[in-house]
Amino acid sequence: MAVINSNLLSLTARQHQGRANSELSSTLERLSSGLRINSAADDAAGLAIGNRMEANLNANDAVTKGINDGISLMQTAEGGLDQINDLLQRGRQLAVQAANDTLSSDDRSAIQNEFLQIVEEVDRISVETEIFGKHPLAPGEVTEEISTPSTGEVESLKSLFGTSGTTLTSQPSGVKSVGFIPTGAKNVTITIDGFEGAEDDIQIFTQDGKHVVGTPVTGTDADASWSGNSVLSPEDVETQLFTAENGFLDSAEYQDELIGFTQEGEDFSQEMRIHGTYNGMQFQYTGDGDHYQSDAANNDGNTSGAATVEKLNIDQTTEPLFLAVTGSGIYDITMDWDAMPGDAEAPVSPETSSDTDIVMSANYGEEADKITIEPTPADSQTLGLDDVRLTTSRGAGLALDTFDQAIRKVDGYRSEYGSLTNRFDSAIANLDQQSIDTAAARSRIMDADYAQESSALLKKQVIQQASQSILAQANQVPQNVLSLLPS
Repeated sequence: MAVINSNLLSLTARQHQGRANSELSSTLERLSSGLRINSAADDAAGLAIGNRMEANLNANDAVTKGINDGISLMQTAEGGLDQINDLLQRGRQLAVQAANDTLSSDDRSAIQNEFLQIVEEVDRISVETEIFGKHPLAPGEVTEEISTPSTGEVESLKSLFGTSGTTLTSQPSGVKSVGFIPTGAKNVTITIDGFEGAEDDIQIFTQDGKHVVGTPVTGTDADASWSGNSVLSPEDVETQLFTAENGFLDSAEYQDELIGFTQEGEDFSQEMRIHGTYNGMQFQYTGDGDHYQSDAANNDGNTSGAATVEKLNIDQTTEPLFLAVTGSGIYDITMDWDAMPGDAEAPVSPETSSDTDIVMSANYGEEADKITIEPTPADSQTLGLDDVRLTTSRGAGLALDTFDQAIRKVDGYRSEYGSLTNRFDSAIANLDQQSIDTAAARSRIMDADYAQESSALLKKQVIQQASQSILAQANQVPQNVLSLLPS
């Protein structure tokens, strides 16, 4: 049937031409983008799979960076531990040296001073070893001042008195610790006001047994406040006073370091004219109202009048000092200070160490898998150095075991870091291989095959050109109807 209103041949040619143009457009898009799937219309399932793979690839990059940061943290921490280990080795060497009985007390004091510098440097390194805002070697939690003892039933004077200027009344004297003055106290004044009769004397000791302020225990000048309590020798002091309950170290040995307070002619004076120094601390002392008098008839264990009041001022404390009030009487005691670190008030540092979680994998649809780098506190308190005293042969002997344990702890820390570093290196290598395999799989799904697409391009170009030519011929068919009409 010859018609002119409906050119079916042209419509058919146009349909095939449109399809050829669409396929050619898709081929050109793949060739220009390099992707086989450019939209969900190309392959919805393939697009979803490829997107999940891309999420894993991006996660692997971030995880690898985080693991490398974890390795950097451990390397920084181990570097600090290496320095601390060198200091511990030197400290142990000093302990071996101090344990030798050929040394004098002055020799051991010099060794102790070097050891104190080692302790300060250990604490400085533990606090200042920092990376990413983390302090892996700092104390694990806020603790007391590292030199503040907490043994037995002994309280700090801050805890006992509460506030400066407080007075405790009707206290019995004897042979026991009243309390300790922690390191860092400033301008401390102790006032003892005893009742007339049996005397009460201020005695100050270091934690390792040095008797730095007070009245003598032995000799022709021995004080009645000691002998009246059956303390007649250094051994008696160690047995009755130097106990764990009274806060003293197990290695404490009595040493008379009364810094000149027992010299002849030192009279009792409320103006605290007696002066002395020890370990960077300056003392001002009234003397003992019964003992320190020019009158030889005194020192009988009894006081009267203004001589019942004794005072001691300490400008600052560079180590814990223990207060005992010896005698057999009753007294009132007043404490004044400008600064007094209290229980759990003076941390070693404002910085503390904490766990560090490192993400090891974060695959699509799964929870992040983490490994925790635990803190390795290496401050002097954690390592047990706060109890070390090298001022006596016995203390030095006990210190050897402390140093051995500290070195063992540091070695353990470094072993943990070493094993974790090797594990992290293996994890990074595994992630790299995973990324390669995932990228290859994603490429097979998402990327265009240029050889295939180039062939398809040529084919579709030929079809497009052929359809264009056929369309032109189909459009000429209605003109044949004119030959049927009369001219």
